[in-house]
Amino acid sequence: MHTIYDEIIIGSGFGGSVAAYHLAKKDRKVLLLERGPWRDTRDTRMMGIERRSALPAGRYFYTHVVNRLSAPWLPKSGIKVNKKGLFDIHYDKDMSIVCSSGVGGGSHVYSAMNVRPAVSGYWDGHVAGISEATMEPHYKWMINKMGAQAPSMTDNIPNFVGQRYAGSEHFIADESVEQPAISMDFSGDPENFKNNSFFGSAKGAKATLDVVLLGPAIKAGLELIAEQECKGIYRVDGDTEGSHTYRLEVLDHTSNTLKYYLTKKVILAAGTLNTQRILHQSCDSGGLAEMPALGKGLGGNGDFPAYWAVNEKNSDLSIGTPTHGRFELKNYPLNSDEVNDQKTACPNLTEYGLSGIDGVPLPIAKIRNRLKSDLVLVGMGADAADGVFTWKNGRLRTRYIQKNSPIFKEIIAAFKEITRRTGKKVWFTDKRLLTVHPLGGARLADNSQSGVVNNNGEVYGNSGLYIVDASVLPAAPGSPPSMTIAAWSRHVSQNLLIEKISTITKIKQNTKIKKDKKEHEII
Repeated sequence: MHTIYDEIIIGSGFGGSVAAYHLAKKDRKVLLLERGPWRDTRDTRMMGIERRSALPAGRYFYTHVVNRLSAPWLPKSGIKVNKKGLFDIHYDKDMSIVCSSGVGGGSHVYSAMNVRPAVSGYWDGHVAGISEATMEPHYKWMINKMGAQAPSMTDNIPNFVGQRYAGSEHFIADESVEQPAISMDFSGDPENFKNNSFFGSAKGAKATLDVVLLGPAIKAGLELIAEQECKGIYRVDGDTEGSHTYRLEVLDHTSNTLKYYLTKKVILAAGTLNTQRILHQSCDSGGLAEMPALGKGLGGNGDFPAYWAVNEKNSDLSIGTPTHGRFELKNYPLNSDEVNDQKTACPNLTEYGLSGIDGVPLPIAKIRNRLKSDLVLVGMGADAADGVFTWKNGRLRTRYIQKNSPIFKEIIAAFKEITRRTGKKVWFTDKRLLTVHPLGGARLADNSQSGVVNNNGEVYGNSGLYIVDASVLPAAPGSPPSMTIAAWSRHVSQNLLIEKISTITKIKQNTKIKKDKKEHEII
């Protein structure tokens, strides 16, 4: 006999964790399935998690970096490098995508920037009932929950841009440049500022979802099973119109066996890339009703990384917060044909040290020392998000036209100007886009021809199936999307709770009516 859950959540990133937290707190029978493992950190050990996988560092670095690798010349499902690997790498000629795997999702590897959209009025005008005003309470709740705060000069953080560029002739990072709120411990142990970014935060200096939301949700009754990869979602035959039971086909990586789960409601939060794989596979096999707009609206949030060979000798730029912060070029806009004449603000430029480099086994110490003296730059801004995911013969591909998004031209111009002003080369390629913030493919819209989900996050034509990850975003926010995903998930989960209360009330009312009718008949 299969257990039927009130909700099954697929994925434990910002969308899945927020939904799990709210639903479990209301005495629901909720199951969360996460394809990756629990990560071995100070906090998960304190939580009593027994089956944990190491973050990529030391002797585990090369074995635990890559989970799955997919590319056009590889098998259509990609190559499973290591089920304990931290990253999925999807290579494609138009846009390549890097995403993470593990309980807590991207919170282990993100830069801990928890911010609102850079685009003013981001939520306005897409669907009825959703606006910047209605979503703001959700942002406030999540940013507060993550303990995010903007760094300042008084925090004395190593390599903070406010200190690095004080008095600079080229750059601005004073109070006129808004710094992103960061979810980590700024005080106390200097070790907090080491090895806390791209390869995880083993000592717990960075706030992660497994600790902040999932631990409390488990105490409230959430059932969470790690290393469970959803391969497909199927409506069970015989359901009446408007009410479906879903059967989930799940690969258990601990035993390498297929398992099946039943539920009336599925909350899909597997991350844009994997949500697209699940939906396309499920629709292609007839498991789900057709979604005409599936795959549309792919964007990379304007991500554009570069390597800045500053070579600051006798400096360790790898330490600090996961990001050193934002900065701007002085005297912008540039007098150049390379940028839009109407551009009045510098592109969003963020500086990073190579945090975690101490955990990477390297054959020559000089290589590590050189890497510690250089920086990573990331430009970001709202791209057109007009690409598509395609699915053919079981293979997921991306189609994206870079020139449709002016933001890339602006970032490239800024990088070239940094090289010109400083004499320190900024290395980048504009031939192969790389993003860690893929979005779209199952967009929010007011009809099924334009999008995949409605204003409550429910998939058109598939009642009881909800999506709460970045694939629903109606446009690129132009800033790290973690809080925007979390805000959307909180909106959806709270509506589910209201819907449940409404259903219970109707049942009670119907029961009372039947009882009153029966008593009347007896009289």
